[in-house]
Amino acid sequence: MFNRIFKKKSKGLSKIEYWKKWELFELFSDLHLAEKMLSEFKGGYSGKFSSAEEFYNAFVEHLYEIEKDNVADFTQIWYWFAPTCEWDDFTGKQGEKLGNRIFERVNNWKKNHDFVHGTKVSLDGEFGVVIKSELDEPNFFGIIRWDSNQESDNEDWRGMFGTFINQGGLIIDQNHQFEFINDDGTLKKLNE
Repeated sequence: MFNRIFKKKSKGLSKIEYWKKWELFELFSDLHLAEKMLSEFKGGYSGKFSSAEEFYNAFVEHLYEIEKDNVADFTQIWYWFAPTCEWDDFTGKQGEKLGNRIFERVNNWKKNHDFVHGTKVSLDGEFGVVIKSELDEPNFFGIIRWDSNQESDNEDWRGMFGTFINQGGLIIDQNHQFEFINDDGTLKKLNE
């Protein structure tokens, strides 16, 4: 009992180790390259931005905000650099390689720090997928549809990503094939 109470806690990552693990040095370097590249574009239209200049101003403001944050939230960068979103609309082929590299790093970070719609997960030997509920707020996912033959086998983990991970939850290989459900969480038809 003494050993269980006073057992040595495992040391977490230092800030430098954390930044190296998630390639944050490289990400911020790429984001500054994106800032420079984006400054050269004029006009255009994408989503809520009526010009490349307007997108550039919003991007720079957000970039400098997240650089000053102790715990950066890359959600907005994730949206802007997702395939066929604002970055692609304004930079086209010229920015494709850089945009894909940024999105890949941000996507990897986001999937390991927050629930993302469509992410395949595992907990206590069960497998499931994060689905979007009709009641979900934007950017606030966490309903997990477990791989079972039940009509509805959902569990609400919204806002509890850290708890999910601490209890042994894992982000699994996104090519995992479910037995009873499709990748979107719907039940497979019996003859599939």
